Amino acid sequence: MSLFQYRASTLGIQLEETLQELLKEGVIDLELSDFIRKHFDKAMMYVLNKWVKDKPTIKGKLKHYQNLDNVWSFYILSPEIRVSNHSLPVSISEPLKIVACENKIVSEFKLEKKKMRNK
Repeated sequence: MSLFQYRASTLGIQLEETLQELLKEGVIDLELSDFIRKHFDKAMMYVLNKWVKDKPTIKGKLKHYQNLDNVWSFYILSPEIRVSNHSLPVSISEPLKIVACENKIVSEFKLEKKKMRNK
């Protein structure tokens, strides 16, 4: 299962623009571009899982939620986000969309990485 939510981040958008430019100039081919995108998604999941320890608290009115292929989407109106008990809450005027998925892909990435080290 391939998930693309990290490609909508600033880093993901910049990566996509760079890949498109390299494809246009003929520096890389489509296969390498797809390989880079796939590993970007896996690396983002791995890094966030390993380094982000703070757990945010989100309050707001739940407008809609859905589960499709083990990917949850939550739409929250008037969200208020607090990263830790000591931080000030951040209020957002626009609706917030949260996408959550299984940790299965991160686990697969760790196994793949261990296999590469053992070779």
